[in-house]
Amino acid sequence: MTATDTVRPARRSPAERVRFEIKLTRLLMADNALAATIPGLTFVAAACAYHDITGWSLARHLAVGCALFFLYQYVFDTSNQATGADEDQANKPYRPIPSGMTTPAGLMRRFWLGMAAYTLLGWLSGTLIWVSLWQAAVLGQNLLSKPRHYLYVKPLSMLAGTLALLATAWQSTGPIDATGWTWIWVLTLTFNVPLRYEDVRDVEGDRRIGRTTLPLLIGHWPVRLGFAVSMTVLPVLIHTMLFASTGAPAPAVAVATAILAAVCWTCAVRSLLRRTTAADKATYQLYCVTFNLSLACAVVLL
Repeated sequence: MTATDTVRPARRSPAERVRFEIKLTRLLMADNALAATIPGLTFVAAACAYHDITGWSLARHLAVGCALFFLYQYVFDTSNQATGADEDQANKPYRPIPSGMTTPAGLMRRFWLGMAAYTLLGWLSGTLIWVSLWQAAVLGQNLLSKPRHYLYVKPLSMLAGTLALLATAWQSTGPIDATGWTWIWVLTLTFNVPLRYEDVRDVEGDRRIGRTTLPLLIGHWPVRLGFAVSMTVLPVLIHTMLFASTGAPAPAVAVATAILAAVCWTCAVRSLLRRTTAADKATYQLYCVTFNLSLACAVVLL
């Protein structure tokens, strides 16, 4: 079956339809949950800790955060997979379109419904400016740009996306003050530097659709080396610019830094020594874990 084949859904009862959508959404979003939904919710918890939000108010903020960051990821994944089905045939055949669960048109219908719900929730939660920034980035990367533009569009989109994710999380709990902006900007900039390593795992599919990526232009070794260096330096930067300035007890800061450094340096070593496609996918997921660890440390230290 090709990406453009028509999938004719069987008649389903309401309960069967719900189960189908849950399964489709799980396959749709499984790859990026560590990079989108989970870090957004974790930073909501960190902002709540900073603002001394507890009890039912904490539960309410976390519930709103769940919905916001589910939709944050949902609008990206639906549009990305609707327009990238040919790549997924090669790189990720278990996703909804290659596996025959739906079609590009089916995912685009879900995308526009998700965009409407995301806009409404952004307005109700007071985060519409950041929701709109991410929506613009998603439209630009997934629907408007061509594969040959990927090399420079993707980094700009991911910078905007990380900024929007962190700012949404903080602003959904209270005003973004100097502390909030420091964490948002440092995390946005430091964690986007190693992100080009993501393209090492998808070379076959990117070549298939004519996408211009750094590994295809300069080879995988320079990208691996750049990733390894940045992941080696990253915990030092995070400690110096964020952890050490929180005023938290020194033992807590030391433990947080040590845990982050251990995982970051494991990523660096793996990227150089484990070079299969499966290993690169696992190393990228571990890189996403380092982002989540930094945010989890904020819950404890702020």
